[in-house]
Amino acid sequence: MKTRSLWGKEDIIGLSLYHSIHGPRLRAIISTYDSLDTFCRIGLSKPLFHDSISDIIAEIRDIGHRHIASHEEQGIIISTFDSKEYPQNLLHIEYPPSLLYIKGKLNEEIAIGIVGTRAPTPYGQRAADYFAEILSRNRVCIVSGLAPGIDTIVHKSVIKNNGLTYAVIASGHQQISPRNTRDLSEEIIESGGAIVSEYSMNVKAKPPFFPRRNRIISGLSTSVLIVESGKKGGSMITAQFAFDQNRDVFVIPGSIFSPMSEGNHHLLLKDKAMIATNPNELLLQAKREPKKQTDIHECNVEEHAILHYLDSEPKHIDEIVAYVMISRSKIMSSLLTLQCRSIIKQLPGMNFIRLRNEFTLSKKT
Repeated sequence: MKTRSLWGKEDIIGLSLYHSIHGPRLRAIISTYDSLDTFCRIGLSKPLFHDSISDIIAEIRDIGHRHIASHEEQGIIISTFDSKEYPQNLLHIEYPPSLLYIKGKLNEEIAIGIVGTRAPTPYGQRAADYFAEILSRNRVCIVSGLAPGIDTIVHKSVIKNNGLTYAVIASGHQQISPRNTRDLSEEIIESGGAIVSEYSMNVKAKPPFFPRRNRIISGLSTSVLIVESGKKGGSMITAQFAFDQNRDVFVIPGSIFSPMSEGNHHLLLKDKAMIATNPNELLLQAKREPKKQTDIHECNVEEHAILHYLDSEPKHIDEIVAYVMISRSKIMSSLLTLQCRSIIKQLPGMNFIRLRNEFTLSKKT
């Protein structure tokens, strides 16, 4: 966007730190105002500030400059969503990180996320190592979360096979723990991979940070593989993010008696994932570009009403007619259109579910 060219990196970083402006609000400011100077002179609520506008601008830039310098001293590069090095896959998810703190090298590679439980079975350990080995040997970058269990197995397998792996963490770079995890992070960097965080280097991990981290794992990936997972946990959150971001979700089938495969089977039952029994299945999918989450289908009034009612739970045609309150023939026509666009899916017994969440009301009705 042309208005962004006058925003310096230190301007964006300084503003985000100075007034705790992040996410959509920060992006809106940069899109609306052609420079930090313009924003401070027009966009700030002046009664909140006692200093002159010039002093505020200078302070914001100084904060940004010092923040960049302190991280670069530790080998950490800060990427703003405005910069060329910001991953395009990640940029197009809902709520991309305003800032990325990167240690190592982050390239625009074909990437697949592999995640799973912290307490894998021997079967899960073997499967994680096998899939990571074959995929990395085929020059696919593997993204995971540097957690104990499946994540650690995956990262180590990639390094062992001279592949490329990225680890997304839920803390700042200086707060990685325990010691063996810090050692693994250094091995990832030395092997040509990267450690990625949305937090500055001294921020400690907190429980809410882990689910947020998972949206980045799926956002960096073209598809996501769940090795083993219970019905609740971080892997299921990652799978939901991937589904919402229109990434392909794969699961490795497990024993019907194993609690560590309940999540995998649940995703299959909900038609949110595909079975993966061979790494080649993921390789075929990885060659395709992921659909951008911002690709929106325009819908007329009837279609919009139907989509407002549908969700992941099956709804019968009679329920839909009763809710929308238009003729059955018009409902059937709209349902057919939405199916052709892959927004909804028909199940046996004239039941329907919604597959995608993004839609907008067309101006032409």
